[in-house]
Amino acid sequence: MSHKEFPKTLIIVPNLNLPGGVANYYKTLRLNKEESINYFYISKAKPRSFVNTVVRLVINYIRFSFHLIKYRYKVVVVNPTLDPRSFHRDSIFVIIAHLLRKKTFIFFRGWLDPFEETIKSSRFKYFLFRISYARAGEYIVLGNIFKEKLIALGVPANAKFNIETTVADSSFLDQIDLDKKFESFKEEIKLLFLSRIVREKGIYIAIDAFTGFLKKFPDRKCSLVIAGDGPELSSVKSYVTEKQIPHIIFLGHVNGEGKKKLLLESHVLIFPSYSEGLPNTILEGMLYGMPIISRRTGGIPEIIANNINGFLTESYEPCVFTDFILKIGSDKILYQEIAQTNHQAALQRFTSEKVKERVLNLFRV
Repeated sequence: MSHKEFPKTLIIVPNLNLPGGVANYYKTLRLNKEESINYFYISKAKPRSFVNTVVRLVINYIRFSFHLIKYRYKVVVVNPTLDPRSFHRDSIFVIIAHLLRKKTFIFFRGWLDPFEETIKSSRFKYFLFRISYARAGEYIVLGNIFKEKLIALGVPANAKFNIETTVADSSFLDQIDLDKKFESFKEEIKLLFLSRIVREKGIYIAIDAFTGFLKKFPDRKCSLVIAGDGPELSSVKSYVTEKQIPHIIFLGHVNGEGKKKLLLESHVLIFPSYSEGLPNTILEGMLYGMPIISRRTGGIPEIIANNINGFLTESYEPCVFTDFILKIGSDKILYQEIAQTNHQAALQRFTSEKVKERVLNLFRV
């Protein structure tokens, strides 16, 4: 594929050293290695005061405008989350791109349902949505559900929508040995929670579900690995200590060799998040042979089917997730069938190479 087939494209991204799905996505795909594509970074690693944040935003808007004009970019890609902070910040980038007549892709990555209702009930926020996001040239969404939601918010029904996925980092794929994983599953089931540590990702549900499993199946050797960092981490550790829950391992933020070891050795991904787009962690779990235990939210049900790829529920009750763990932990044949199915499905659709090829094709002239 020739570089000349792509217009000059500027993609707004956070600092790629920060944890989070958007940073991981663009760090994994490395789209900025293409000659005609550049990243525009808008986040710093360290938190700042309110005044410094406002000043930084204004400077970013000026820098962004300067880049578009000086380097004659034709396409802009904005990656908002439908939450209060991202919604307001990124709307200005979209408006600037409109004013400078740039083709704009809006790639909604995360979605908070309560904030969606806030937009509908607020005249100002609804107006801001209509003059910014609703006027984009093209949309990338993580499931048909988000297409329907955007149309309900005011995006024209005839707008161009591209249904895409996030990405499973395939850096360690050549080292996966499913037979070895199946053998180790017989000895110990290793549950994995891989995410930013905030309450809304379902971390306490995961811990309570694991505790329920230990009580119901005391003879089955089992551990829960919690990998990630975030504002709730200290409280989560205190919760585990106070309740004296055994066999929980905290790794903090993982990458490189640490992440490789984690993906190759873990058996089941548990991710009871309250509200999602389509998290990278689910696709990575699939690629590395893990059944998925999660909630029926966002684009997840368009990827995960019960008894085929794992188990989904609309419940927030830990006992429901405990029962899912029991089904997988007590049936090695079921585990192997789901692991094989997920690995093959992810190989076909979610590897870095597959996703990068599809995304680049969206930008082609």
